[in-house]
Amino acid sequence: MATRNIAGSNSGTGGALSNVDMMMQSFQAPDSILEPKIFETIAAFIKEGGQPLLLVNALSNSYVGMPEMCNLMSGWARDFDLDPVEIMQEVLKEQLMDRFDPESVDKDFMSGSGTPDWLLVMIQHPFWRSVIYELSEKHQKCALLNFAIQRISDAGYQGEIASVATASTFVNVFSGVLLDSLDKLREEDDVGLLDRLPDLVKVCCQSEHTYLYTQILLFRLMKTDRGLPLKRISKELESGVLEKFNKPPLVSILRMLLAGASSSVASAISAILQSRVPSPGDVMLLHRAYTSEDPPSTYFLRDPDFFEIMLSSIFVPSFKGGMVKQDHKEKYLWLMAYAASVHEENDMITDKSEVQPTYEALSTLEDTLSKRTAGTDLTPILANLLIAIETPVASMALLYWIQFVIKETSYIETYFRSHEVPVPLLLIEEMAYKHPLQQAAVFATLVDFFEAPLELNPEIMMTYRKSILDRMIYLMQLNYVMPVLDYIQLRARKMDQSLSMHFVKRVLEMVRGPYSRKFIEGMGHMTQEIVEVIKKTDAEPIVRAWIDEVVAQPSDTEMQAPPTSSSSAASYESGAGLSSSADSGLSTIQEVKRRLDEPRR
Repeated sequence: MATRNIAGSNSGTGGALSNVDMMMQSFQAPDSILEPKIFETIAAFIKEGGQPLLLVNALSNSYVGMPEMCNLMSGWARDFDLDPVEIMQEVLKEQLMDRFDPESVDKDFMSGSGTPDWLLVMIQHPFWRSVIYELSEKHQKCALLNFAIQRISDAGYQGEIASVATASTFVNVFSGVLLDSLDKLREEDDVGLLDRLPDLVKVCCQSEHTYLYTQILLFRLMKTDRGLPLKRISKELESGVLEKFNKPPLVSILRMLLAGASSSVASAISAILQSRVPSPGDVMLLHRAYTSEDPPSTYFLRDPDFFEIMLSSIFVPSFKGGMVKQDHKEKYLWLMAYAASVHEENDMITDKSEVQPTYEALSTLEDTLSKRTAGTDLTPILANLLIAIETPVASMALLYWIQFVIKETSYIETYFRSHEVPVPLLLIEEMAYKHPLQQAAVFATLVDFFEAPLELNPEIMMTYRKSILDRMIYLMQLNYVMPVLDYIQLRARKMDQSLSMHFVKRVLEMVRGPYSRKFIEGMGHMTQEIVEVIKKTDAEPIVRAWIDEVVAQPSDTEMQAPPTSSSSAASYESGAGLSSSADSGLSTIQEVKRRLDEPRR
């Protein structure tokens, strides 16, 4: 008669574990009594002859009570105004990121048939989709995760996976993401474009073939009605692929070939872009090509970097290529005038009437500036400079010259007076007003000026920076809101509190609701940093009035109208108003209000 083991089953010495032994091991696992199919397993154990007493002991000894402990912790979290669901989700995500084994997961996935039911359920929940995205970034060769990304794309969530690296693995997924992103970008303004572009650039520049695929599509779309703005996206992709692969010749030559440029024109422009110094030979070649009876398309010349290099070579005295000879300057300026003013349709020139006036504006500006010693008073030539600003390309040339004057000469140290706005800043302000498309360049210039160290005493330096800050605030009046606010908020802790106070007061004096969520968050954090200073100044009633207006704002307000003189610069960013879920901006300004109500120290 065989000896019965402790589980109540027959087992040979050294043999494989019996069914009863394996079930007993499963009962000894932590919290085994809570397993989904525990009742079926218990019934099978009894049927196989397992001893009920041993079963009860194993289940009771293995009980840990993890779910009850989780419930207890959740209750404590709620007592401290924490979100237990969010905490639990973060813990689950951390555990998955640490323990996920792509090889074993793929083995189980490949052995199955069809899509697992649990995966279909997970795809419907934003949290689990976000977990899949993070896991796929970490395990890009995992078959299950790549399959999940495809199913997520099929379910209509292309907008979410635009930043996921594996979105470029499958053509159908990549195409869906690309088309969805382009469709959304089509409706965006400059600020919205800056927010959305990084994700698109990331997924399109994952590899050479995704980059080429995207550029070919963009080039074809550019030739359609209203397709030219897509050139901005194409340029951003070039910057992204340069940063990742560092192959400037490939990028510039590919651009020319896609656009159908002749080899000579493509080589000349590519050489200028790569060296960032226009050689007279390349410029002469381009001049001959564009003055011929059958000139190439102006598309090849209309590159922001090309414009900057060519204009800087003429108008910036410190340009690394040295001074251009006088007999060559005419050809440089003519090329820029031609590129900036010719009208084309389907690569056919339809209007060249503005070329000569544009050339004359550039030539006159060059003549005016060349006769002035760098760093001298600009008042005598102010009228001529204002006339030059009327022409967009001349305005950009003047901006490059002003950058040189402020940063590389002693103009500010010599001429700045605390009661006057420097003439260069007034000129920059005029550029932003006349040419909205130059506002980004103007803002970048103001940021450079604001951060540049100058040999001024602290009081004068503070006044100078306040003058620059006023120009930034004026940009906000011109609808260039969030880039300015984001920059000032980023600088707030390093900036003198008097400058932060000046900014907050001036902005809140000019804005009117409704306010976007981003604006509320930004201004809320700005006021939070200086709330004690606000309580000591005449800005307190202004801040209180703004807070009351924000709190009273309907949560479902749609803010789509751009700011005008009668509406709010803060309304510039389109999108929904205060959301009911976890609006950090609203909680921040409520905290500011609470601190304002506290007695002064």
